[in-house]
Amino acid sequence: MFSRSLGFVLLAALGFYGSTGFAQAASSNDLTQPCDEACQQTRLDALFKAIDDADISRQPKPSNSADCASYGGHDLPDVLLDVCAKLKYVRALPLGATSRFSCPRDNAPLVDASIWRIVTAWGKPDFVQATAPSDRAKSDGQWTYFLGRAKPGWVGGGFAELTLHFVDGVVRKVDCGLAK
Repeated sequence: MFSRSLGFVLLAALGFYGSTGFAQAASSNDLTQPCDEACQQTRLDALFKAIDDADISRQPKPSNSADCASYGGHDLPDVLLDVCAKLKYVRALPLGATSRFSCPRDNAPLVDASIWRIVTAWGKPDFVQATAPSDRAKSDGQWTYFLGRAKPGWVGGGFAELTLHFVDGVVRKVDCGLAK
């Protein structure tokens, strides 16, 4: 019995080794083609563009909330509506565009807001970190909204990111700082 199962394992290993060797041999022709600096730069630019396009397709879309219009060039007194307008503006920007939004001055009005109110006005968060078991992850945890975008090909942020800490579906704490 042991030798039979050992034979299957060896056969599977040989099959895997042979298929990876064949795949590597087929792709090695691409690697051996001569490529000058301009060619390498073109390949690198294409790689970064593909990465950026994939990142954009994963980013949340602007909310359809009628509570706020897109950013009109000035801060709104209501922090919920101000962030809503800025998120609509940022999420509608073309690739490579920058924004210079900073953290809201007073985050206190966001405390005690319901998770439903936030998602209705702002749309889906850019990042979710659940701090509770999976059955409560939708109402407990941290939601982060980005008030800007990294430039294509850049590592890091440099834009404001607003993090809401939820407990039982209610905002209990708000943090805001520059993304790194």
